[in-house]
Amino acid sequence: MDEGGYEVVRRDITRREHDVTTTTNIDQMARDLTIWMAARDFTERPTRRTDDF
Repeated sequence: MDEGGYEVVRRDITRREHDVTTTTNIDQMARDLTIWMAARDFTERPTRRTDDF
C-alpha cells in the first residue's frame, strides 16, 4: 500500500469466506496467513500417515 502497509485478501469459496485486512507488520501477516492456510481442507493433499516419521 502507498502508506507503507500491506493489504491481505483471504478468500475461500468452498467455505464462503472473504476477508480483507491491512497491516504494517509483515511477521504478523505471515503468521496469520500460515494459520489460515493450515486450517484449509485441500482435497488433493495426501493424508498424513503416522509411519511417515
